[in-house]
Amino acid sequence: MDRRGFMMLAGGLAAQLALSSHRVLAESAPASAPSLPNPFLQEGRWFKAAFHAHTTTSDGNVDVPTRLAQYRERGYHVVAITDHWKTNDLSQYAEENFLPIVGMEFHPRTGTGAPSHHFVALNLPHPFELDRNLPAQQMVDAVLATGAVVIYAHPYWTAHSIPEMLEVTGYSGVEVFNAGCELECGRGHSSVHWDQLLNKGRIVGGLATDDVHGEIELNRGWTMIKAPSLDVASIMKAVREGSYYASAGPEILDCRIEEGVIRVTTGPVREIKFVVDGAGGGHVARAKPGETITSAEWTFGTSRRKYRWIRVEVIDEQDNHAWTNPLLLPPA
Repeated sequence: MDRRGFMMLAGGLAAQLALSSHRVLAESAPASAPSLPNPFLQEGRWFKAAFHAHTTTSDGNVDVPTRLAQYRERGYHVVAITDHWKTNDLSQYAEENFLPIVGMEFHPRTGTGAPSHHFVALNLPHPFELDRNLPAQQMVDAVLATGAVVIYAHPYWTAHSIPEMLEVTGYSGVEVFNAGCELECGRGHSSVHWDQLLNKGRIVGGLATDDVHGEIELNRGWTMIKAPSLDVASIMKAVREGSYYASAGPEILDCRIEEGVIRVTTGPVREIKFVVDGAGGGHVARAKPGETITSAEWTFGTSRRKYRWIRVEVIDEQDNHAWTNPLLLPPA
C-alpha cells in the first residue's frame, strides 16, 4: 500500500474511534528527560545512519539485501529497515563497519480525528507484531517495552499539529526532515513542529531520514550519530539520549556554548541560524552574495531576555539544511 493509501485508511479509521481517555498532555508527562547531550563534546566517533527505509516486505521497490547494499555502498554505517507493520531478519547482514537495525513503521490512530500517527521503531526483536487495534499510547508502550526507541515520523506530511504530537509520550525524537515527503509534496521539513514541542517542554532530538521507497530518495537525509563504538547498544543509547545531528547535505563540525557565546563550525554554507525558544529572538549569519561561510558565533549572554534553549540550523548553496539538537541553557 502506498502513502496515499495509508493516509486514506488512516483518516477513515480515525474518524470512527475516540481515544480521549488515552490522550496525554505534555504538561503532565514529558516525553523525555529535560536535557540532551552536546554530541560535539562527547567522546566517540561519528557514524552515518539511515533510520527510515522500506523494502518489498512492505511498499519499497527492492528487497532487504539490495536496500542494505545501496546504503553500504554510499558510506553508511547504520541502516534501520522500517517496513510498515513488519520486521525483517537482518542477522546475516552485519559487517565490521556496517550495522543493520531491525525496525518497523507503525500507524496508530489519533485521538483527535486527524490522520493516523506514523512512528518509526528502532531495534525491535524479530519477529515482532503489534495489535493494530490498540490505542496509540498503548501501542507505543508495547514497542518501548521491548527496549526499542520510538521516533515521531514526518508530522508535517501527516498534517499533525501540537495536539496530536502531545497526546502520545515516549518518543525520543522527531523527524525534522523526511526526504520522501519533501520529494512527494514539498512537506518534508518539520522544524516548526519540532520547535513547538520544545517550547512545550518536550525536549526531543531532530533526525533527518530518507524514508526511502525508491532510488530517487536515497541518501537525501541522514543522522550523524556520535557513539563510542559501532554496536547496537551504543548506537541506540546515542539515539535515545540525543547524541547526534541531522543533515540533508551540510556538515556540522563543531557547536558549543562558552560563557554566553554559542559558536559553530561547518562545511561551506550560505546561512547559519541560531534558533531559540519563544517569540522572535535568535540570530542569523549570512554569507555575502556568491560566497560561503564556515563559522559563526552569537553572543546571547548579554541579552536581557533569558533563553531556555538554542539550536543551530545551517543552509548550503543548494538549499540543503543541517540541524543540531537544542542546547539547553541553565535557568536564570
